[in-house]
Amino acid sequence: MLIHTRSIDHKVFEVWRSPERFTKNPDLIVLPSGRYMLIYADTDAHWSMKNQVLTLLASDDGGRTWFKHREIDRANLTQGDERLVTPRLSRLNDGRLVVIIDHNDDGHFHENQPAGNWLYWSDDDGDTWTKQTDAGIRGFEPDRIMDLPDGTLGVASQMMRSEGQEMSENLWVSADGGKTWALRSVIAYDGYHRFCEGAIVWLHGGKRLACVLRENHSAGIPCFVTFSDDNGYTWSTPQVCPFALHRPYAKQLADGRVLVTGRNVNGGLGCYAWVGDLEAEAGTHVTGGPRRKYLADLTPDALVIHNRLEHEARYTLLPPESSFSEVVFEAEVRVEASASVPVAFMSVSRLGQVVSIAPDGVYLQRGRNFLKASVDMTRFRTVRLQHRGGLFQVLVAGQIVLHKSIWREETPAQDFWGGDPSRRTQFGQMESSGRSEWRSVRYDLKNPTLADYHWEWSAASGEWPDQYQRDRLILIHPNHPAQQPWPDLGYSSWLQRDDGSVFLVDYTNCGDVPDTAHLVGVLIDPEDLA
Repeated sequence: MLIHTRSIDHKVFEVWRSPERFTKNPDLIVLPSGRYMLIYADTDAHWSMKNQVLTLLASDDGGRTWFKHREIDRANLTQGDERLVTPRLSRLNDGRLVVIIDHNDDGHFHENQPAGNWLYWSDDDGDTWTKQTDAGIRGFEPDRIMDLPDGTLGVASQMMRSEGQEMSENLWVSADGGKTWALRSVIAYDGYHRFCEGAIVWLHGGKRLACVLRENHSAGIPCFVTFSDDNGYTWSTPQVCPFALHRPYAKQLADGRVLVTGRNVNGGLGCYAWVGDLEAEAGTHVTGGPRRKYLADLTPDALVIHNRLEHEARYTLLPPESSFSEVVFEAEVRVEASASVPVAFMSVSRLGQVVSIAPDGVYLQRGRNFLKASVDMTRFRTVRLQHRGGLFQVLVAGQIVLHKSIWREETPAQDFWGGDPSRRTQFGQMESSGRSEWRSVRYDLKNPTLADYHWEWSAASGEWPDQYQRDRLILIHPNHPAQQPWPDLGYSSWLQRDDGSVFLVDYTNCGDVPDTAHLVGVLIDPEDLA
């Protein structure tokens, strides 16, 4: 797999394997004694249909070797138990350990469904545990329980709201040490974005809180971040982040920067890291790069993409808000190949439109057929896709050559991996033969309610379309797009050591047979984060 970002995947080692099982969603802490502890869900598959074992591992040599410390709980679906899903482990200021784990999403997904997050408490560093099933923390996919600066305990979780029928991220707090919990605030909700899997970060010694959020439409929509200066009672308007990670795990490093890790869904497939000034870079949106190996050259005149089997050089842009958005998507491009072979494409999600470019013309799908405009595309020409009020048009050299009406219920923009061009706004390689040359690309959005968006790039700049990701994202460990049933990893957790290094754990199915996975560890040195 050819990687176009910085990579430390050579440092990955196996932490734990449960034969013929799926080791899911590890979370890591360190005790005052120096012992590492790791919680994970031992299941029969990613989405378990049989049984789950909430399992606690321990390491006394800094994470090099591990042993099973305790089985905290079990669930058996065949006997009527609810599914255990994603555990999180915390050590609180008073010395107690606490695990929070959600249950079957379908039964606790909505605000009008009962609470399904259970807590497990330990006063003896994980030797014995007490179960609490009535905490009242609603929603699912909770963050870690943490001590908030005002002395309360807090935890974030997500749930669907009746209004808008979209997810919100919410902050629950306890003023009595975790016995009872109440909703303090809605961290993020706007009825459009699918905010979830929030990670709360202490900034400036607790004077400010940040919450880094997954956006679950994906398809080019990045993570978001929002800030609170009053212990989580109110939160700022969410701003985009310069990365798109599922289950972002975020904390502030000793040097003041924030490190975020998670499953990358806007570029190469794997667990990636971003490190930087979260406050300064909030509001920065960047272009997504290829998700798998590719062959391309950047010359002063053009980005030259060489099509090959199992190669895929595609660049992802922010999707329109809806089919009511106005779109102008324009590129100066030419292709080389056999006469009618599709070589390159431009697509607009939400509209569900893919325009393929071959040497003999441009093509637009209409039902089971294709509309074709005969144009010599072996010469540089400006191809422009534009949409307004339901009229989608394709222009070449300023002339309308194809057009189509767009219904308001067109394809939604939801695609994690980027395998379906109609569900992403993209440009780049189509099929496995020929080559394309791109001199410039311009993209403009006018949205009904969301902010408008503008992006442009030219080869003359000397930068790749995804230059930010190439410079700033760090590949921790990859997974191939062909992994069956899909590449699965990225619910990471880490801690920073006294020497400045970071020890990270994650799960992955890389190289495993379907419905199995194993846990991996990575030691990230300070120079890796420079």
